[in-house]
Amino acid sequence: MHKLSTAVVALALLAGCSSGASDVHPSAGPDAGGWDAPSDVAADRSADAPPEAADARSDAIDASADAATDSLDEGADASTDSLDETADDAAIDDATADATGPVDPAPGIDTPGSYGGEDCPTSPAATFTIAAGAASSYTFTGTVSGQLGDGVFYVHGPNGEEVGGALETSAGGAYQKTLPLFCGVNIVKLRWTNEGCPLVLVYEVNRTTCESADITVTVQWDALGRDWELHLIEPAGHINDNATDCTWTSCIGSSPDWGVVGDASDNPHKDIDNTGAYGPENIWLSGPVAGTYTVMVEHWAAGSPDSSGFVTLNVKGVTTTVAIQKLAPQHVWTAATIAWPSGTVTTTQDIYDCSGNWSSGCKATIP
Repeated sequence: MHKLSTAVVALALLAGCSSGASDVHPSAGPDAGGWDAPSDVAADRSADAPPEAADARSDAIDASADAATDSLDEGADASTDSLDETADDAAIDDATADATGPVDPAPGIDTPGSYGGEDCPTSPAATFTIAAGAASSYTFTGTVSGQLGDGVFYVHGPNGEEVGGALETSAGGAYQKTLPLFCGVNIVKLRWTNEGCPLVLVYEVNRTTCESADITVTVQWDALGRDWELHLIEPAGHINDNATDCTWTSCIGSSPDWGVVGDASDNPHKDIDNTGAYGPENIWLSGPVAGTYTVMVEHWAAGSPDSSGFVTLNVKGVTTTVAIQKLAPQHVWTAATIAWPSGTVTTTQDIYDCSGNWSSGCKATIP
């Protein structure tokens, strides 16, 4: 398994190669068939989960473990020159580790298809238009050849929403990543490179029968984290209170009743969850009531105190990314608050040591 430095986490937001593992919960390292969740983390987190959350969690892991490779298609147009320019333009210095948001790894290339060249990495992917229906996430899976290390992903929603990060790829070229989708037509880009020649797969993913989210929060982290847990807490709520906190115990397969009692349209949803490394984890909310919402992240006990990562917030069409360095196990990071209805995002680096009040999650009454 590769390990990410803080600077490389920032690179994952942009266009260069970065390091990672898979959203199917890696343990010792990747291979073409997927990974298993670390037993200590998975067992600890499953112990207190309600049946609905535990079932949904098991189903998600089983589903994402089924890899599929697209059929060979050599008819895709190559655009090596424009991609080489993209690689040059997208390169960043390590000093930009506090990058404020994702950057499109192939700007101007939005037509679905495969873009590369004779000396670039290659992929047998053949289908680039996807009808996702009502699903708020989609698992991209396949193989590439000739890449160096991992790739990056980028999702652009119809209202300017953005999220990006590491696309962990095994030594054999296998990848499998569940990504969040915004309501409407999404442009999704997957990018790998070798000594300087990139391959970009561009997908048009149409999510219909949905309501646009007013608030979307996404967390990602490095190989040292085992694992990070995302929380969206309603006004006057507290972490790991299932009535007021949208997290893995309360928000997978069902949702706490927020806003108007009995109205499911204003309830939060956690549609991507992970128990290993890298993430992402994703939560979205439509129709929030007035007040201040809090975005918090736990680092569970199996990880390293040197683990770093970032949270991306999409609120009212504005994308904000806030990075954190060295989040120790059993510590809680308050990443941001969101004032509604103004949509004002206030980012923070506040850390709470919950090691003295930890039992399958932080039991302190915070925030």
